[in-house]
Amino acid sequence: MVESSTAPDTHHVALVRLVRCETDWCERLAIGATADGAQPLAVLAANERCSEIVWTPDGKRVGFVINGQQLRLYEAATHKPAGQVDLVTRDSDPPTRVARGITFSENGAAITFDDCPRGKSGCQPRILALR
Repeated sequence: MVESSTAPDTHHVALVRLVRCETDWCERLAIGATADGAQPLAVLAANERCSEIVWTPDGKRVGFVINGQQLRLYEAATHKPAGQVDLVTRDSDPPTRVARGITFSENGAAITFDDCPRGKSGCQPRILALR
């Protein structure tokens, strides 16, 4: 297991596991009542990595931060995708900016995070509304 996070309601756990892909190792996103019983949500591309897992305060949705740039949302009860949000603009390869410290607002309608230069100081606070 690479990373895991328990929902605020403690009825769900989200986790990331390494799995063998065609030619390399990939990360598989999963959610369930327990780590052992977690159901797969998606397998990331070989060049993608989950850097953070974040829950809404009510535990109804979970977000996986991919490559420090994109938040992929899933419904905890149904395991269905609930959207994705680009947190920072991909400006180069590798990107020069990453999002850190993602948190949901109390009602889950917005997120706050720090927009940071990769490998340097100088983060800027950001807020985004979710649809």
